[in-house]
Formats: sequence, C-alpha cells, structure tokens
Amino acid sequence: MAHGNLDGASGTGTSGVSRRNALLRGGAVAAGLGTTAVGVATVGPWSSDGSGGQGVVDVREHGARGDGRSDDTAPLQRAIDAAGRAGGIVFFPPGTYLTGRLTLRSRVHLRGSGGDATILRLRAGANSAILESDGFSRLAGTRSDQGITLFSVRDLTLDGNKEQNPSAGYGLRVYGYGYEISEVIVFNCRNDGVVSEWGPAGALPAPSHQMEARLSAVRTHGNDGHGINFHGPHDSMFINCLTFENGASGFRLAGDSMGTSMVNCHAWGIKQNISFDLAATGISCSNCYADLNGGVGVRISRNDIRWIGGLVLGYNHTDPHPEIGIQFVPGVQPEEPSGCLVESKVVNCGTAAVDFGAERGLSSVRVSLSQPGAVDADGRRIPGTGRGWIGTPAPTTLVEITQGLGHPDKNLVVRPAFDLRAEAEPARPGDGSVRVFARDVGGRTQLCALFPSGAVQVLATEP
Repeated sequence: MAHGNLDGASGTGTSGVSRRNALLRGGAVAAGLGTTAVGVATVGPWSSDGSGGQGVVDVREHGARGDGRSDDTAPLQRAIDAAGRAGGIVFFPPGTYLTGRLTLRSRVHLRGSGGDATILRLRAGANSAILESDGFSRLAGTRSDQGITLFSVRDLTLDGNKEQNPSAGYGLRVYGYGYEISEVIVFNCRNDGVVSEWGPAGALPAPSHQMEARLSAVRTHGNDGHGINFHGPHDSMFINCLTFENGASGFRLAGDSMGTSMVNCHAWGIKQNISFDLAATGISCSNCYADLNGGVGVRISRNDIRWIGGLVLGYNHTDPHPEIGIQFVPGVQPEEPSGCLVESKVVNCGTAAVDFGAERGLSSVRVSLSQPGAVDADGRRIPGTGRGWIGTPAPTTLVEITQGLGHPDKNLVVRPAFDLRAEAEPARPGDGSVRVFARDVGGRTQLCALFPSGAVQVLATEP
C-alpha cells in the first residue's frame, strides 16, 4: 500500500483525495470515524497534534506506516498521547499496524476504518496486551474507583498473533468505567480477548456521566482464554456481541460486573468449555443464544441470575464430551446460587438439559425441551443420554421441564413447598372465600380453615 502525504489540499492518499476532503465527503473513511467525528471535521481546521481545533489525530502523521512489517508501537503511542492532552479522536487509516502494548488514556477515542480494513497486530515477542488502560497493572484486583474513563474503541481489529507470542497476549485490557467498545474484532490472543475490570463504587465525583460500559457488536474468537472476561463496571450493557471457539468461556461475567445486561448475544464453538459463565449477581440475559459442541451452555453460580428467552443448543455429545444446557454450580457464598429465573428452550444437549447440582432454592426454572438423546453407530439411542435434568431441585424452587406427553424421564413439574406459621386467629375472609391459617393449641400446631361466618374448621392437628 502506498502512503502519500495526507497533509494539505495537494496531499493525497491512495485514492488521490485529501484527508480533509475524504472526511467531508463521507464514504468509507468517514464512516470509520463515526458520525461524531464527521460532524466535527466539517467545521474549522484540522488538528493533527490534539492541542486544539477538533482534536483529531491521524496516526500516519506521527510516523505509523501500517504496512504489516514496520514496528508502529512508538508512532501509535505518540498519536494516542497527543489526543490525550485535551481529549480527541485517533484515526487509523486502512492498514495492518504491528505494535507492542499501547496505553489508553481518558477521553481518547480510537477510530479505525472498519474491522476488515484496520488491523492492530501484536508484534512478535511482545507477549502483552495490544491495548491496555493507563495504570492497569497497578489497579487490577484492587477494586479501586480509579482508572480511565470516557474513552472508546471502534471499527478495528485486534490480532493477538499468538503463534509469535507464546508467553502471553491479550487484545484489550481495561481498568476503567464509562467507556464504549463497538464494532471491534478481537481474535488469536494467547490469553483472553477482552478483559475489563472496575470496582464496586456507586457514587462518582461530579460532574459524572455514570460508570456503565457499553459493548456492542464486539466479536471475539480463537483466543486461548476467555473471549470476553468481564469483571466490571457493574450495570453495564452488552448488545449484539458474538464470541466463539475460545479456549475457556465465551462470555465470563464475574467480580464486580453485577447488574450487567446482555441482549441478543451469541456464543458458540467446539473448543469453548462454557458459552455463558454467569458468575456475578443480578446478571440479565435476554434473547441470548448458547450454542455448544460439548461443554456447558449457561453456567450459573450467583444469586438473581436471569436467562430469559433465547436458545441453548447442543450437538448430542456424550462422555468424554458431556453437554449440559443450563448448570447450577456452587457460588461464593454457601446459599448461592438462588433466586434465579430461567425461561428458555433447550435442544440436543447430550447429557442433560438442566443440572440442578448446587441450586439453593427460591428460583424458577421453566424449560421446554427437545432432547432426543445421542445415538450409537447403528442409530440406536444411547441409554442415559438426552435427559431432561440431573440433580435435585431445592424444595423452594418452581420447576417446569417439559417435552410433551410420553416422556416421563424428561418431564418434571415441581411446585415448591411452603410453611404456614402459627399466628393469632386472622380476620374473617370476604364472602365466598376461605382463609387457611395455622394456630397453636396446647403446644400442638393445627391447620385451620376460617369461613366468612367466623366458623373455624380444623383440617389437621399435629400428632
């Protein structure tokens, strides 16, 4: 790729169009910058050093070549630092930029020209993250309310180049809050694709625009660790994200990511042990899709998790590749997980649709099944496969697992038990009603029915 001078009216890039004219006319380059950048670029002079004007910095002006051979670490960092002085946009024209670790700053917005056009590739032997927030190593694990904020990354690809980084490698590592990642591809990393962390702080110093992160249309795959390993900020949002064929889980939400919402997210892959690992309280997944080829579709280990709608789809694997659709496992506290809500369709999970395992009660599990079971080489169903459930639900959990009539080993309807505590005789019920209550008479508990007339009928007395 030729790299013409992009400065001034006479300078041209590969298309023979000046940088400013390209931004003004729209098109692919302008789309890569996003609507905010395009709108700003139409008023006033360009600022290549981030010190004034619109704060838009072109990495080529700081010496980046993007030819896939040159080490662009230093010029790329200069461009980020220039934009960081007053906040601004760092623009990456199409190309492949070899780089080591790049430090992200607050109020800096990285803009590529599209995931297939702008690639940041970890250079050989870097063994680091490609993008890492300022102070990450100092803040990680501290649960601090510090970190960078009000930054974004969009329209580019992060290639971890794990074949040439045998010790370590991440696409993006962030300790911060109030940021946005959109239309970013992260793949081929030795460790996790995306790592995010922040503390549990609720109150932020004024002025504040809140702490939630927003990840939309992020795609991660082929990483040796988790696709997305998210530990905060809490109450964040995932929309239309995809992760597949990673070495650990597709989406892992843990730590201080409580209250995060996921909508229309999809995880799949034969190498992925868990599609959705929900290990923080109050996670909500709506219309999400766990597509597994061995392993676990949705693993729940904390309280108040919600998996609503969507689909859990397996491929009828059996041991040594067990497939569990939805699995409850022990949490951080002895009473976890409990109070969860699951309403979904589960299909073709070779071992079982639901594993109640460590479920501790007060949950509602409503699952519609299609569980034909695995077959052997002769096409015969393998006994013990395609089960509706394994484990025993807690007595206070409402369960409805159904696969139509004639499937007693897959249908399970459990209504929770309840206790009536002994009390003083309650007020009379209204006409046409009856009130059931418990009372203590001579040290023995009685179950009674109270009618509108005031009459009491003893239904049962403790022996």
